[in-house]
Amino acid sequence: MTEHEQPSLPGLPPFEELARASEPRPAVARVPADRTALDPRVRRALATLDEQPELSLVTLANALGITRATLIRIVREAIGVTPKQYAADVRARRTP
Repeated sequence: MTEHEQPSLPGLPPFEELARASEPRPAVARVPADRTALDPRVRRALATLDEQPELSLVTLANALGITRATLIRIVREAIGVTPKQYAADVRARRTP
């Protein structure tokens, strides 16, 4: 064993493997196929972000007539991720 290797206990995976397992996994949006059940503000926010994922959250919130904090809260409650995470997912899907 070199001086930089961590000892492993019998029956446990190596330390490096345990360290990777504790890294946070990216959140996945839970957008229902039928968006009509969502709050109308959430539906508009998601539709807008689908078309313009680079739009700032302040601009989007102002267009919806709500605060940025309210936008973040209602979207997170509805789909499980923040609008910023949702927009990043949209941009990632568009990248070839």
